[in-house]
Amino acid sequence: MQVARDLSKIGILLIGVALIVIAVIAMHFYTTYVIPQMSRPWLVPQFYAYCRYKTIVIHADRDLADIKVLDNRSNQLCLFEKIPAGSEEICNVESYGIYIVQVGDHKRVVECVEEKVIR
Repeated sequence: MQVARDLSKIGILLIGVALIVIAVIAMHFYTTYVIPQMSRPWLVPQFYAYCRYKTIVIHADRDLADIKVLDNRSNQLCLFEKIPAGSEEICNVESYGIYIVQVGDHKRVVECVEEKVIR
């Protein structure tokens, strides 16, 4: 009877140690992987661009610098030194087609299509 009580105490002790080890592993995972993900600066420029009536509109969600608008042959159509966060810039294009908006090394494709009025 005494041996059974000692074994149950040892079992409870081992369960407690296992729970502490699991808690330490969880804290290590949280501090190593979760917290750095939340505080990491944006790696991708935060902007979007679209085309309406042969005009490309670039909206910046954060400060952007050296923004280029290129045609499908990589000819530069517009260059903006800076677009402040929350601002927009426009670039007029001559025809409908595919264009590229480039910020640093990041590029986004914009398609200009003719908008037809339905009567």
